[in-house]
Amino acid sequence: MSLPRVTEMAHDFVRRRLRPGEAVIDATAGNGHDTVFLAELVGPGGRVDAFDIQPEAIAATRARVAAHPQVHLHLCGHECLAEAVPGTVAAAMFNLGYLPLGDKSIATRPENTLAALAAVRQLLVPGGILTAVVYPGHPGGSEEAAAVESWFSSLEAARFRAASYRPLQGDSARRPPFLLVAERRAG
Repeated sequence: MSLPRVTEMAHDFVRRRLRPGEAVIDATAGNGHDTVFLAELVGPGGRVDAFDIQPEAIAATRARVAAHPQVHLHLCGHECLAEAVPGTVAAAMFNLGYLPLGDKSIATRPENTLAALAAVRQLLVPGGILTAVVYPGHPGGSEEAAAVESWFSSLEAARFRAASYRPLQGDSARRPPFLLVAERRAG
């Protein structure tokens, strides 16, 4: 048996929560893997809003989701999601950092990510789930990791349950990714 990667853990948390027909957000579409995952969970009666600032990321995602008309792609940063998402959501997934095999100088930024998280906090239904896979090993990644972890830690305990999952060992030359999860309490 091997321990799951943090991306697999994020999928497990979301899979346990989502039902067909729900609305969700992929805040960082990237190559479209989480977008497809979400589209399959919510099915044709659901809605997936996926965001990315890079045209090549949107193109890669569009190619992956061709069979999923419930996916709505937005070529803009996740900080714009409050204006683009038409209602409440049952889940939101963030995969922070840069586009794999893309331009590493284009990466998520703390101020944009914090604005997006604040918007999701308002859109998340009771019982809804929010995941953020955080990659602190790239330039600016440590600052974003600290800001996002602080944001999750500051969620009011009466309304949210939050947790952090991180490897205890890692390559000393590279800081391993970790997972932050928040669930909005029901009722």
